[in-house]
Amino acid sequence: MNDKTGSSATVVSPQLESQKDNSTSSGPEAVQEGDNPADNSSNKDGNSDQPSSNTNSDDHGKQEEQDQGQGAQDPKDSGKDDSQADKDQGKNQTPADKNNDASKKPVEKDDQNNAKKVIYLTFDDGPGKFTSQIVKILNDNGIHATFFMVGGNLSGNEKAVKKAYEAGNYIGMHSMTHDKKKLYDHGSGPFIKEFQKEQGMMEEIIGTPPWLIRAPYGSAPMIDKKFRDDIVDAGFKMWDWTVDSMDWSYSKHPEKILQQVKKQVHRDREVILMHERSQTVKILPDVISYLKSKGYTFAVYKPDQHFSVNFAKDNRL
Repeated sequence: MNDKTGSSATVVSPQLESQKDNSTSSGPEAVQEGDNPADNSSNKDGNSDQPSSNTNSDDHGKQEEQDQGQGAQDPKDSGKDDSQADKDQGKNQTPADKNNDASKKPVEKDDQNNAKKVIYLTFDDGPGKFTSQIVKILNDNGIHATFFMVGGNLSGNEKAVKKAYEAGNYIGMHSMTHDKKKLYDHGSGPFIKEFQKEQGMMEEIIGTPPWLIRAPYGSAPMIDKKFRDDIVDAGFKMWDWTVDSMDWSYSKHPEKILQQVKKQVHRDREVILMHERSQTVKILPDVISYLKSKGYTFAVYKPDQHFSVNFAKDNRL
C-alpha cells in the first residue's frame, strides 16, 4: 500500500479561542431545491449519515461552534505514561476524567496558528478498500483528516487503520453496526455499549482509545437531552458536521459532490461530512484544490483542541 507517509506536512488547527463566525449557517444540509440526485444507487437508510427526513430544521440550525479549550489526551500519548504512579492514577479515573485529562507529554506538532479559515475533512463508514486511497490523496496534498470508522469493518482492515493513524490522521468512532434500530430504538444503553466495544477494538489497533464519536445518521432527531446526558457521563465527545457533501448519493456524478461543497462552505470553520466511497475518492483532489483556492487551511481533530460541533449546540460534547 502507498499510504505510508513520513510526510513533514504542517497541519493547522484553529486557536483555542473561538473565532467569531459572522456568517449565517443554512444548516448541515444546505441542499437547494432541484439538487436531489436521481441517480442514487446507494441504500440511503443503511449507508448514509444524512439525518432522517423528519428532522426539524431547527435541530440543525446555525452552527456556531465554540472552542471549549478542554484539555484532553493527545492521541499519540494517551495511556503511555511511563511512571507507575500515572498508571495507578488512570485506573481511578472515570471515563469522563480520562477524556478531559491533559497529556503530560507535548503534542508532536504545534497546530495552533492564526489561520482564519479552517476546514476539517471527515470521512465516515470505513475502514475499507478506499481508506488507503484517501490517505494517499491527503498525503499528496500535505494535509490530514478525521475518520469515523465502523467497528464492524475493522476486521481485515487493521493495517489500513493503523497506517492512517500513523500518517497523522485522527481515528474516531462511528458505532459497531451503523444500525438505526439497534442504536436508537431502546434508549442510550445499546448506543453507548457499541461505542465502548469499538473503543476497545480501536485501542488494540492504534494503541490508544479514541473518544470522539459520530452518531450514525447524525445526532438529530434521535438523540435527545437524556440521551446526550448519558453520552457525556460515558466520557465521549460527539461531532456532527456543518457541511453535508451528499457524496453517498452521487455514485454516478462525483462532480455534484464538489457542487454541494461550493454551495455550503462559507463559515470561517467548517466540518465537512464525506464517506469512504469511490466517487469521493475521484472528486477529493478537486475538493481540496477548491478549498485551498478559497483560502482555507486544513486541520485534523485534536482532543486537546476540542470544540463543539453538534446539532443540539450542546457544549458538553
